[in-house]
Amino acid sequence: MPTDITASVPLDAGRVVERRALRLGVGITAVFLVAMLYQWTLAYLAPIFLPLLLQAGRPLRAAEAIKLLVAVLVVMLGTYCLAAMSRQIPLLFVLLLMPLLFATFRSLFRGGPVLIILMFLIGLVLPPLTAKASLDGAWDVSMSFVWNIGLCVVASYLLFVLFPPLPGEPAPKPRPVFPPAEANWRAVSLAVIVGGFTLAYLALDWHNAHTPLYIAVFASSLGFSRTANLGKGILAANVAGGVVAVAMFELTAAAPNFLFLTALTLPVMLVFARATVSEAPWAPLAGFAMSVVLLIFGPSIGPHEVDSGFENMAYRLFELGIAAIYAAAAIFVLEAFRPAAPSATP
Repeated sequence: MPTDITASVPLDAGRVVERRALRLGVGITAVFLVAMLYQWTLAYLAPIFLPLLLQAGRPLRAAEAIKLLVAVLVVMLGTYCLAAMSRQIPLLFVLLLMPLLFATFRSLFRGGPVLIILMFLIGLVLPPLTAKASLDGAWDVSMSFVWNIGLCVVASYLLFVLFPPLPGEPAPKPRPVFPPAEANWRAVSLAVIVGGFTLAYLALDWHNAHTPLYIAVFASSLGFSRTANLGKGILAANVAGGVVAVAMFELTAAAPNFLFLTALTLPVMLVFARATVSEAPWAPLAGFAMSVVLLIFGPSIGPHEVDSGFENMAYRLFELGIAAIYAAAAIFVLEAFRPAAPSATP
């Protein structure tokens, strides 16, 4: 017979959702505001990584946090060396890119650590493309993710102190893990999609390195569930996030001060967080929309965008839309060429 009172009293699901929503919404807002205040390289990307650290439902232990930060540092140093290689020996980089992308995506579909895999993915795409212009710029980009993840680790610990898990709160649902053959096919598809666009970017001398990164993120999400509804949902999330970002930009332009930015960002992020942690089938799309808001709104109010903030924001929205369309279309085209599964014999 159980003696723990919480074992006999069912936990209110609404309380769990509200606690997780507060943890996520307040955390995203806090990390975003710190990023906007200090404006290091790619600071606006920092809040996007925070949800990954909150998924475990508990704070990282000290040893886990140190291992994570060391792993991120090693990954970004290694991919910076690849960026230098792409500038000095581009043919060798071209030969290595597809196998490395395949191994990264395969690890994702086989249950590998999401945050480290995401760092690998970013490192394989963003620093090499930035290195076309400058190795110093590629170094700044690589090291920015060490700062971004470090900030999120500290923030996640504080958030679990401020909003501790409720007694008996269920753990978040685990990601699906695919069998080896299925993981291989999905990894090949995504390596072709992301690697093909990255190589085209290098060959055609395109200038904005963000689009391949957005494609990698969208393709990774579509790789877990290849349905037309998800592809349409991601496009709709881009539109919804873009509309919210435009409205936030216009309001901030009318009242450009930090206190107003705080008062504006917190309720918006709380609304998105509440939708993201809900059990609704469209909850992942709310998370996409929230990321789109951060990706568009953050750079538009940075110190370097004073004279062209709206044009910069519109261009980023265009980039995100193109990336989502390309990723969704490419996955369904490749799926059409997938070998048919062998029929079962009686």
